Amino acid sequence: MSAFIDLHSSIFRRLIGVFILSILAFGCMPLHLPPPTPTPTALPPAKTVQPPQPTLMPSPTSALQLSDEQLRGVSIRFWHPYSGEIGASFDRLADEFSRQSQWQITVESQGFGGVDLLNEQMQAVLAQGNLPNLVIAPLYQALRWNQERSILVDWSLYTEDVRWGLSVSEKQAYYPNLWDVALMDGHRWGIAARRVAQLLLYNASWARELGFDAAPRTLTDFQEQACSLSSDGTQGGDSSAKGYLFSHDYPTILGWFMAFGAQIAGNDRLEYEFKSPEVQDAFFYLRKLFDQGCTLSVADLEPSAVFAQRQALFVPVHSGQLTAVEQTLENAANTDRWTVLPFPTANGEGAVLLYGTDFVLLQSSEREQLAAWLFVRWLLEKENQQRLAQETLGLSLRMDVAETLQGDAHLSAVYRAALGYLPLGVNEPMWASWDTVRWAVGDASRQLVAWYFSADQVPGLVRLLDRTATDLHSRH
Repeated sequence: MSAFIDLHSSIFRRLIGVFILSILAFGCMPLHLPPPTPTPTALPPAKTVQPPQPTLMPSPTSALQLSDEQLRGVSIRFWHPYSGEIGASFDRLADEFSRQSQWQITVESQGFGGVDLLNEQMQAVLAQGNLPNLVIAPLYQALRWNQERSILVDWSLYTEDVRWGLSVSEKQAYYPNLWDVALMDGHRWGIAARRVAQLLLYNASWARELGFDAAPRTLTDFQEQACSLSSDGTQGGDSSAKGYLFSHDYPTILGWFMAFGAQIAGNDRLEYEFKSPEVQDAFFYLRKLFDQGCTLSVADLEPSAVFAQRQALFVPVHSGQLTAVEQTLENAANTDRWTVLPFPTANGEGAVLLYGTDFVLLQSSEREQLAAWLFVRWLLEKENQQRLAQETLGLSLRMDVAETLQGDAHLSAVYRAALGYLPLGVNEPMWASWDTVRWAVGDASRQLVAWYFSADQVPGLVRLLDRTATDLHSRH
């Protein structure tokens, strides 16, 4: 019995020990209670981020501090060298602007029947001081006036003005070779008013009879066709007929210089450059045509008459003469098919000389100068440029107008062909000295075919022309 009791006591003690150890063990373990809810910490209010504000730049302001009211009723005098239909067109536009102008500006237009007559009148008023406000003249001539008396105004003040000027898109509408030509040392002394292109008349019907199916493009092709008429004229019918009418007019000779790639002047140069391989090659080429009996010289006949009478296969003219050529052919009952060509080049791309007149602004009051610009700006608009081109057959100054006119079947086919050559056009020099140097070019051409002259003298002739041009230029 006591053994039984001792056994149970032992077991009991063991159970008590295990129980106590269990309590101690569980007391050391963490309780699996739900985590306490954190007390929210108050955060500072979020800052509103403002987008960066653009820096406010002052709006560009016009350099011409004139109001519309100050322009009202201004009257300006406008001189141009034109007569006939061309003069009438400019006069009509001046009258129309005067009637429609929102500023009630009046333009008094006066034509002088030629650049020489206008120049004489300008020489007279330069001394008296009673100058017109706006003039159309060759720019080199206007620069000569400015040497005698500082009278020209830089057009840039008006063309670039933020209020009164032209937009970028408006400027881009003009042919670059017409819009940029009058820029000199950052000044715009002229704005093209009227341009013509020096070209070659070509009798395609006669050429086909001579065995040529296509117009010449290269210098070699031109020489072949020009010299296809024998010296006695048996192939051409008329014993006096030749391939090329040799003209000594300076635009024609300058056109040949450009056909050979000569660049005799430019706004980035200080002097003429006639003494060049290109000018020499042009003279050699023309002299060879002369020596081979391929040229005709007729001093007492108009080029259009020479062409209509089949005395020359190629005849140099400017684009403003095309209407007269058409009338002469009609009067002569000549039904030949014909066209106009650029001067031939070695690569066949062609060369074209552009020349003509510019708008020049003369010093007067601020109101009158701005009024003159507003009239010119109006004339440069697409509709008015198209009217001028259609009425006077001058070359369009704007690319969009030229594109429209080229698609106008009512216009002459040869005039539309001339419009297509505008991108090839290179302008004559704009320096004041060109007013006299241009005549030296014509004189050199006459020397080239004089009876006492020979081809081996060409280099000396080129040097003489270059020295003459340098001397004349230095005087201006």
